[in-house]
Amino acid sequence: MIRAGRRLHAALVTWPDARGWRAVGRELLWGLPLIALLAFATGLAHFDPMPFGLPWLGVFFTLMLVPALGEELVFRGLIVPPPDRPFPLWQAALAVGMFVLWHPFQALTFGPPWSAIFLDWRFLMIVAVLGALLVRLYRGTGSIWPCVCAHWLIVAGWKLLFAGPIG
Repeated sequence: MIRAGRRLHAALVTWPDARGWRAVGRELLWGLPLIALLAFATGLAHFDPMPFGLPWLGVFFTLMLVPALGEELVFRGLIVPPPDRPFPLWQAALAVGMFVLWHPFQALTFGPPWSAIFLDWRFLMIVAVLGALLVRLYRGTGSIWPCVCAHWLIVAGWKLLFAGPIG
């Protein structure tokens, strides 16, 4: 338990250096276009912005905590070792797989209003790409903050601008 606490602390207090930010940029250059392509090509996204106002801002800021910060603490901060530790490909696949499986688990146990989409193979394919991107961001920087920001902005963009399910 102490080791997990130290890993989380290190992930939270580490801020990417210039090399880390370059790694973030490189990863986002392949990850964001691929996620967008899959979302639009499969019909899970289309431009339909939610009107701006207090509800919009509420959704935007709530998404930073859930899912972004909460899931990144678990699926990157606890599961993925920092960049200075070994991380074999099978372990990376397991980390991404656990992130993907978390979504159907939520649908089947907590039953959010949009549960059906958490069981949709198209959505899960996009989640797998997002999971791989986030693992690579964390491994490239040792910080969960680029992961939190990417996760937050991707989900917020989908829900607030591209017809993703809300509430």
